[in-house]
Amino acid sequence: MGKAYSRSNKKPKINMAKNLKIARTVILGIGNILLGDEGIGVHVVKRLREEKLPPDILVIDGSTAGFRLFPVFEDYRDCRFIIIDAINTHGASPKTPDGIAQKNTLSKGDLYVIPLEDLYGMSGPEYPGMDFISFHQTSVADVLNLFCMTYKIKISGYLIGVVISGKDSADSNFTFSMELSGKIKQKIPRIIDLVKKYIDY
Repeated sequence: MGKAYSRSNKKPKINMAKNLKIARTVILGIGNILLGDEGIGVHVVKRLREEKLPPDILVIDGSTAGFRLFPVFEDYRDCRFIIIDAINTHGASPKTPDGIAQKNTLSKGDLYVIPLEDLYGMSGPEYPGMDFISFHQTSVADVLNLFCMTYKIKISGYLIGVVISGKDSADSNFTFSMELSGKIKQKIPRIIDLVKKYIDY
């Protein structure tokens, strides 16, 4: 995909709530809303802004910013991050803290949670065959690893991954659309429940 279809030239959208200096948790949604289900992270943060969240929770639309998220990670290095992004796997199911998606093959709409510390290297037996959808040019793991190499800082928190492509290659929604497929859209309430759980984890 060419850059003409990405939003990488825009700065991450930050919810300018009061008392940002006391932020405890940063919720970061990543994705390209022009590519259907690939924009699930952004759709979730838009819904979260309609929720009543504690004043020390910062909600950011990371869009397709990629490495331009470095200033956000640097400014909020002491905060816990909860990142929501679309993911894909190659026939393997990772272990998760709360037993989500414990199947031989993940299918579209499945959810799981990975501690961000596990994304540094991504070589453990818990995540065989793991790969991330990167229509926004760089994956979460790429960004976190380069940030760590550059600033010598590891970001803590969790990635909430949403599988947007199942075993059948036809079971995907990589079309030019600002709408989510029905199967992914119906997962938003469950994703929000997970976000709230890990805010208080």
